[in-house]
Amino acid sequence: MLDSAPVLMGQYRPIDSFLHRLDARAKMIPITLTLVLALLTKAFLFYIILMFALIAALLLSGISSSTLLRNFKPLILLVAVTVIYHLIFSGAESETWLNLFGWNIKVGAIEMAAFYSLRLILFVSIAFLMTLTSSPSDLAEALSKVLQPLKKLKVPVNDLSLILFMAIRFIPVLYEEFIAIRNAQVMRGVDFGGSWINRIRKSVFIIIPVFVAAIQRADDIALAIEARGYDSNVERTSYNSSQFGSTEIAFSILSGFAILTLFFVLR
Repeated sequence: MLDSAPVLMGQYRPIDSFLHRLDARAKMIPITLTLVLALLTKAFLFYIILMFALIAALLLSGISSSTLLRNFKPLILLVAVTVIYHLIFSGAESETWLNLFGWNIKVGAIEMAAFYSLRLILFVSIAFLMTLTSSPSDLAEALSKVLQPLKKLKVPVNDLSLILFMAIRFIPVLYEEFIAIRNAQVMRGVDFGGSWINRIRKSVFIIIPVFVAAIQRADDIALAIEARGYDSNVERTSYNSSQFGSTEIAFSILSGFAILTLFFVLR
């Protein structure tokens, strides 16, 4: 029943599973390690194994395959743009693999297109793992605790965690605003069908009102925060106190070891 509701990219799905119960900090450790190592290797197999491992972890956590497909659908356009860009501008000095209507498709261009597409899918999968299995408040609290040492350097840690929390919470709000404005424009006779050029040109009728509404909401929230006497320097309590226990320690060590082993074997 939960999966019948509209799903936004990376919207939190409240399900009782191992990853959902796990402290967000325990997931941040192997994920950060993956992001760093992914930038240091060009092994295709490293990206493929980790990508399938992340998708399998989400499926085992109760996230349905239909939900994952709906989350990955907007990624198709980004992957297509990445592939087209590298097929046109990359691999100029490599051998020609195929001549298509006078356009030489290079072997190096295909390799670069495949590599950066896999990297993009891996990074998005990581983002999905965090946002689908951790609530915005848990992510904000975890970020605040991880960055606590930076307070000695006068870094506004509490403000950064608040910004992250509000940014994630704003996604469904802006989505509802987008749908309401689009429906209003349709009732006024705006046709969003037709060619891609026509759709892009008429999307201005939605983007500008949504942008204005977002600024207005941000201004209202700023006034509300100020009226409630928010002070980032004051220690604040949390409704749900997370615990980094033995389960989180074991998960962080085992997952980190597995990722490092995969990196040194395949690099």
